[in-house]
Amino acid sequence: MWNVKPENRFWIGIYAFTAFILLVAVFVFAWLAWTSYDEPGVGRVAGARPPATSAAISDEQYQLWAEFEAPAYLAEHHAPKAFQNVMALYTAGDFKGAVPQLQAIVNANPRLTAAHFYLAISFLKAGDHISGIQELSEIIQAGKTPYLERAQFYLAKGLLGEHDLPRAQTQLNNLIAEHGSLEPQATALLTQIRSSS
Repeated sequence: MWNVKPENRFWIGIYAFTAFILLVAVFVFAWLAWTSYDEPGVGRVAGARPPATSAAISDEQYQLWAEFEAPAYLAEHHAPKAFQNVMALYTAGDFKGAVPQLQAIVNANPRLTAAHFYLAISFLKAGDHISGIQELSEIIQAGKTPYLERAQFYLAKGLLGEHDLPRAQTQLNNLIAEHGSLEPQATALLTQIRSSS
């Protein structure tokens, strides 16, 4: 069919094989890019780190705003015994130790909002802001629970830990508009942020 010299067939075969490998690589890359678009990650969960809105705000200032005392655990008699047991670690301030056990409880009891809340707090106190933000966001999306107001406040704290000032301010403004028990703390924090911005 084609009149190709035998000595050139080798090189044509090499070029064809190389082109085939490159084509497969392009398809694999395109498939990975397409499927990973919907997967959670830093950009999906916490929002991409926003550009600095003011050069005057230092990392230390963000850390100061993000700091908080862990809310006290109030025993819930209807909660599973395993949850009550792990809250002894939480109460003692062993947040890193509490995380895997709370994660197991959340996996076994996905509707136990208290476990989600204290897991989120433990994540934040252990320095894992992204996971804490994700847990708190899920509590807020679930709607009306006894933990909703506190979830909004600590979500603002987690967002400040990630330097996400606009979203933190939105959470604080929402809290202030609801006139709940955390309105004074939200107002004080928002005043500090505005005076430094």
